[in-house]
Amino acid sequence: MALLAGSRLAAHTLQLTSGSQKLLPEIFPAVDHITRFNLQSETARELLLNADAYLGAVTIPYALAVHEDFVSVALDLVKRAGMPLLSLGKPIKAWNMHETLFRSLGAPLPAATLSQFHLLRHLRNALIHEGGAVSSQLIDAVNGMPGDVTVDWELLTGRHPQDILSSSTIVFTANDIFASFAISKRLGRDINSALQIGLPSNVWVELAVEHFLDDPASTGRTRNSDQWMRALWGYARRVYRELNLPEGELERAARTMGVWTRPAGSVPPRRRRK
Repeated sequence: MALLAGSRLAAHTLQLTSGSQKLLPEIFPAVDHITRFNLQSETARELLLNADAYLGAVTIPYALAVHEDFVSVALDLVKRAGMPLLSLGKPIKAWNMHETLFRSLGAPLPAATLSQFHLLRHLRNALIHEGGAVSSQLIDAVNGMPGDVTVDWELLTGRHPQDILSSSTIVFTANDIFASFAISKRLGRDINSALQIGLPSNVWVELAVEHFLDDPASTGRTRNSDQWMRALWGYARRVYRELNLPEGELERAARTMGVWTRPAGSVPPRRRRK
């Protein structure tokens, strides 16, 4: 967002030097790296006003890579739970990782959002593997998008999916960047909901203890003390609120992991202030 706004802000600022024959390093000598942008104001301003396409070419692949890493972590949690990954005999890649995850968790597939994700994925692939040329896979993804999903895509990006195919090469817009964030966020929430329901509670309890051990609330307290265990309970209530993890199970997991050695139930309940 800073780069998008910054490019517009810079272009707006360069209106003040419009018509100058001086190069930018002469006008703004104190700006870092300005010598690498050794242009006159008008030429520089044109580039800045067209920065959306270049920022999209960098941002969208990055956003998808971060999201796909998140999905990989979710798949690892399924394996950790001892549940089979139902990939239908196919290697798990970006094209089928969501379907595999939801199928393995027994959760409904968010088909509409996935259709939009796969369109973004084909945009990314065409950019990286086809030099930005529109690929046959991208054409199929556009033509295969259901009508209601197309309407939502238009609301997100401000253009019909068919507009992507109006040129032989891909041209990203700022709204495409926003769409990649929105679609990744939607899928992330769907995945979180599916994990909450589909994973057994013992996995969540173990994760809560593991994450607590890296939290300052843990490192700042003496191990095996009442304060340490109460901090674990409070951490689980705060960070894993939706799961409502039982205090006894958290204590049992901490003992199994070797970070708590006191007998069960040895931590008295906190006294309520009168």
